[in-house]
Order: sequence, then structure tokens, then C-alpha cells
Amino acid sequence: MATQALVSSSSLTSSVQAARKILGGRPLQYPNSSRKASFVVKAASTPPVKQGADRQLWFASKQSLTYLDGSLPGDFGFDPLGLSDPEGTGGFIEPRWLAYGEIINGRFAMLGAAGAIAPEILGKLGLIPEETALPWFKTGVIPPAGTYNYWADPYTLFVLEMALMGFAEHRRFQDWAKPGSMGKRPFFNPLGFGKDEKSMKDLKLKEVKNGRLAMLAILGYFVQGLVTGVGPYQNLLDHLADPVNNNVLTSLKFH
Repeated sequence: MATQALVSSSSLTSSVQAARKILGGRPLQYPNSSRKASFVVKAASTPPVKQGADRQLWFASKQSLTYLDGSLPGDFGFDPLGLSDPEGTGGFIEPRWLAYGEIINGRFAMLGAAGAIAPEILGKLGLIPEETALPWFKTGVIPPAGTYNYWADPYTLFVLEMALMGFAEHRRFQDWAKPGSMGKRPFFNPLGFGKDEKSMKDLKLKEVKNGRLAMLAILGYFVQGLVTGVGPYQNLLDHLADPVNNNVLTSLKFH
């Protein structure tokens, strides 16, 4: 009987030690007591949620605030679909990858929003030939809507674009694998922005906000093109010339 008790005690001690190694826990300590802990607790691995008094929240829920802690630029706790929730159905993609994808798409949207409207503006100002001052959807991006006779055929342009985008995507993946590595090259930061932590934080927030606005603008370009058949700048001029008869309601035939 004594032998069985000794074996059981040794097995229990070994199990506790093994669990301590696996779980990374610490034995409980009792002040002014010589007793040893009989079980192990694991220290919390999730940092506390950062909810500063000056943090703005946009329709945040209790659940979203458990994982959106304000550490990411532009984090206002808004996640109605739970896409960044690591415990929900939307958490099948790494939240850090989603945040990174938002920044990349926002950068492309900012370039696209400016590039789509620039030919119209430059054409109205007489700075470029009229035949090149086309709405964005007639430049060949949507072939049924119109094409343009460029210096090369569409297939050559497609291959060239794929090569250039491949290089850009390769650089982007390098930055993903080693964050900040691409920013060390002066070509990507010729003006030396964000030299201190505070200015870098402000610039990151501005980039996210402007990127989100640009993505909405691109969506607006598509809707305007489908509904009115003209470019965004021409839509603006028509609205300013006659706001009563040229607006969202009249364009959608809601009058």
C-alpha cells in the first residue's frame, strides 16, 4: 500500500512538472506558508485592451474591443462583420494580414482616384490633347466601354504591367516578411517623412484615413460611370452648373 502511494505521488509530481513545462505556468505562492501549489496556472498571453480616454470609437461592440486594442493605425473598434475576430467565423485570415491588405489597397486606391480623374481635369484646362482627355472607363480598362490606341497592343501592355506589378508585389512581400525593410531605401522616402515616433504615428493614421476615403471614391467613380455614362469630373461640373436637375436623385430617376 505504501509502495502504491509512493508511486502515485511520484506520478502526480511528474505530471505537474510536465504540465508546467507545456503550459508555461507558475506555481501558486502562499505568503507565510510552507505549502506547495497542487496545480499550475498559466499567465495570460493576451495583453490588456488599450482604451485611452482620447480614443475615438465608431460603432464598436464589446466583442470587437476584445481584439481591436487601438494598437493599429486607424483602429476605431469598427468591425461589424467580425473579420478580425480571431475567435469568430471571420478570423480565418490573420488580422495583421487584413490590416496590411487595407493599407496596400488604400495606396492603390489613392493612386487610382487621382489617375482616373486627372485626364479629365487636364483636358478641361487645355493642358493635354482632347483625344487623350478621356473618362477613365474609356481608356481600355473596360474594353466594352471603349479603348485607346496606345503605343503597343493590349497584350504587350498586359505582359509589361504584369512584370512591373510582379516586381512591386515582390517588394511588398519583402516588407511583409521584414516590416520596415523597404522604408530604409531613400527612393521610397525621398523627403524623409516620419523621422520620429510621433510624426510616424500621425502619418500612418493619415495614410489609413485617406486610403479608406480613396477606396470609397473609386467605388463612387464606378457607380457614376454606370449611371451617368460620363466621368467623375464632368459629373461634378454638371452638378455645380445645375444642382437641382443634376444630383443623385435625378440621376437614379427617383423624381
